[in-house]
Amino acid sequence: MATDLFDHLAEDNIPEPPDEFDQEFHTRLNRTLLTIQTFEMCIRALPWFLRHFSQAVVGAVRFTMTGQYEDPDKSEFK
Repeated sequence: MATDLFDHLAEDNIPEPPDEFDQEFHTRLNRTLLTIQTFEMCIRALPWFLRHFSQAVVGAVRFTMTGQYEDPDKSEFK
């Protein structure tokens, strides 16, 4: 039974894919990858970045206002 199916498929004339097939595939794939990577960046990387960057901004503002660096022993961001 399987041999008949393979023989039948071997005899069929299968047309070549259209020239735009690869371009269309890459366009859809790139759009999907961009969406997934943007979503992942917003969910995973952006909160991490904001947490650590905000510590640097707060430290710079404190140094600007007081003229002294924060004492690492009294740091609330350990």
